[in-house]
Amino acid sequence: MCQSVNRFFCGGILMFFLSYGAWASDMEEGFTPLFNGENLDGWVIEHGDANTFRVAWGVIYCPGTTGYPAWLRSEKEYENFDLRFEFRMDGWCNSGVFFSAPLHGRNSLTGFEFQIDHKRKTDEPPSIKTCGAVFAAVAPTTNAIGPDKSWNQGRILFDWPFLKFWINGVLVQDLDVEQHEELKYRLRRGYIGLQDMGYPVWFRNIRIKELPAKETWETLFNGKDLEGWYIEGKGARWTVQDGVIHAEDNGSYLVTNGEYQDFELFCYVRTSPLANGGIFFRWKELKSGDRGNEIQIENTPDSNYPTGSLYNIVRSTQPNYRDGEWFPMQIRVQGSRVVVRVNGETTVNYEGLATVRPGHIALQMHMKGAWIDFKDLKIKRL
Repeated sequence: MCQSVNRFFCGGILMFFLSYGAWASDMEEGFTPLFNGENLDGWVIEHGDANTFRVAWGVIYCPGTTGYPAWLRSEKEYENFDLRFEFRMDGWCNSGVFFSAPLHGRNSLTGFEFQIDHKRKTDEPPSIKTCGAVFAAVAPTTNAIGPDKSWNQGRILFDWPFLKFWINGVLVQDLDVEQHEELKYRLRRGYIGLQDMGYPVWFRNIRIKELPAKETWETLFNGKDLEGWYIEGKGARWTVQDGVIHAEDNGSYLVTNGEYQDFELFCYVRTSPLANGGIFFRWKELKSGDRGNEIQIENTPDSNYPTGSLYNIVRSTQPNYRDGEWFPMQIRVQGSRVVVRVNGETTVNYEGLATVRPGHIALQMHMKGAWIDFKDLKIKRL
């Protein structure tokens, strides 16, 4: 590996300076560098250590020694943007550039991944694994990467709902994501990230031009206390610990003061083994039994309604997450339709809700001896 790195750095210095003119030109067009060419200031390594991503000669090098799920993310979140970068592969390689990525969970499914793969033109048509794919969702129109050990230019233009990818100046994706059933429910805002899949890969000249934002979210939890919420029922204990709503034991609900009819809700959830709870929407009150509808939280494979189910109506397949780890939950309610996504997987897409009127959001804790955590709760009215 060391010999490979040395060959790369010796052979790559000239290319770095030759490409500087184009990079500087982009700066004049309003681009901001995301990588300063000297260190990883402005970036955070997730699920890895200081050797997972390294910097030398103006290049970010991932040796692939850590592997999935390690990634390097921007400190800042972005919504709409024009992102430009260069990437290099030295033989067999699988990696990616994340965008709209969450802090926790499946980046490539909750957000998006610009796929990086070493395979060049073959007799097979491009697939959802080909370089330039929206990973696992949309194949590129063509395979436009250069030969091994050459620098490739990548570009991602995201201005919701429009998404375009280029490789080496060739347009390989031109999408309206709202017309794509799998993509239209993904996050529109999140982190930029570089993926470690266990193979060497290099990145440089990473720069971004932010475009006007279009989303407006309302924060439901201030991270300090339960202002804006009230408790119904008795039994469960609701506390705030280190920016997290922590619920223990059995029997009560934490309810928003505000009411919402059509909305998108986002939060992170973390459970203990055998935890049972849920998120209710269009809730009115506990006393009369008018609780609206519930999205279940119960990570038990043989549960009648495991996590992500529309309780008592639609059973989800068991979503992919582990107790003790944060996962993102998205709930979109509009008219009589509800769409639920857990860790990037759609678990419910149901038309036929009987209760269509404003109501509260309510968090439920429903199992003695267990706990559920919630954080980063926010809502967008539709």
